[in-house]
Amino acid sequence: MSVSFNARLHAAFTLLLLLATAAQSAGASSFDSGKKIPDKIAALNWTQAEMLLTLGITPAGVTSIKGYKEWQSNSPIMPDGVQELGLRSEPSLEAIAALKPDLILGYQWRHNRIISELEAIAPTVLFTQYPTTDTPSNYYHRMQSVFRSVARLIDQTTLAEEKLREMEQLMGQAQRHIQQAGMTGQSVVVGKFVGMGLGLRVYADESMAGAIVNELGLVNSWHSALPGRDFTHVDLLKLTTIGDASLLIIGSQPDDLPAMTRSPVWQAIPAVREGRVHYLPGLWSFGGPLSATRMATAIVSQLAPEA
Repeated sequence: MSVSFNARLHAAFTLLLLLATAAQSAGASSFDSGKKIPDKIAALNWTQAEMLLTLGITPAGVTSIKGYKEWQSNSPIMPDGVQELGLRSEPSLEAIAALKPDLILGYQWRHNRIISELEAIAPTVLFTQYPTTDTPSNYYHRMQSVFRSVARLIDQTTLAEEKLREMEQLMGQAQRHIQQAGMTGQSVVVGKFVGMGLGLRVYADESMAGAIVNELGLVNSWHSALPGRDFTHVDLLKLTTIGDASLLIIGSQPDDLPAMTRSPVWQAIPAVREGRVHYLPGLWSFGGPLSATRMATAIVSQLAPEA
């Protein structure tokens, strides 16, 4: 590959980066006519790994593969042979360089500090995960823009639109199930026990969980978030303020709850006292269309199982 071609390729990806950061529907364009579609892609987070797999592309390398299988729930399944690239927060530049990727995908908030090093290895596109002043939309809508952008980079726009239509159809069906069950307008709070002394992570309206709850016709009743995030962490006393909202707990089951749920304060929460706590399987709250449909399906199966 000539130096001049490298320069043009990096310039093209710089433009893609700016557009993707804006999180608009035209967030990234495919390569110009005649340019090679990237074959070996390094995904520095599980979201882009999930999106690539959903689009039929196996990433050459992914960070924290063990975590993808456990916390992302391994959906789609991560094939054998994908190279480990270190931690999501601390990708191994040596491993990425050894991979010799054609393209690197990541998130601004994690990887912008090493953008120069990444671009020295291969063209790099960093997307926006959390809401910002420039991209205030909720994760559900922003995710669709990122998904389309990733699809343009690998020339899979037709398949991407098919996957998004499937997601919208399922969302419509799920919304009808909630309506048929008489649950429309019901207040819920979505949380996840995270350990490390952080108590319960609860999701604001800008999150995937909060946005999907609202998409289904329910009412997400937790609105505050940590600065630069779409969730916050609460202790049990703060959780007593949710009023008549039901609780949806991701990734925990009644027979395997943390010690904090043995507290009298937990028992005093209205949703707990009145049997309105619903336990969901392990779900990834920062994924693509597949994660969104899995979450919507899980919520409906708990709140409207007979609808």
